[in-house]
Amino acid sequence: MTQELVSIWKEFKVKGRFTLMSNLNVKFKKILEDLEQNIQNKEDLEYIKVQIFNLYNLFFDEINRIENMTASRMETIAGTQAILQEKVETLENEIKSMEKELYIDEESDFSITCPYCNNEFIVDCEELKDEIECPECNNIIELDWGDEDNSHNGCEHDCSHCNHDEDDDM
Repeated sequence: MTQELVSIWKEFKVKGRFTLMSNLNVKFKKILEDLEQNIQNKEDLEYIKVQIFNLYNLFFDEINRIENMTASRMETIAGTQAILQEKVETLENEIKSMEKELYIDEESDFSITCPYCNNEFIVDCEELKDEIECPECNNIIELDWGDEDNSHNGCEHDCSHCNHDEDDDM
């Protein structure tokens, strides 16, 4: 039995477990030495050594299983984190793009489409104007900045596109 224990022990060391768990191995050897000193019956001693070694292997197998499972989970988490990081970066880029489109400073250019001729043109709006002339058809376009609530959809009846009859107000 001792030979069997030695061969199992050598196989155990070959697998690399000995180097990973050297402190545990030292304690294991001390337990075996203590058993040898305190158990006189050689058959009982060999049986106890084998059973302790089997128990020892069960613990190592369970530790390895837990270690492998943990490594697998960590790889999954790392992969998921990389995917999420890509998504966050994509969202950040989209938000920056939206900010550029939505938050325009007062000195920005605006694209305007004429409601009369559908001409699209760029206007440098250094100040907020109420109306602007289309460079193509020369019609006056009333600009609604959303800061006033007029009863006729922002029309003050002095623009060229207004169909409202001013006599209706009287």
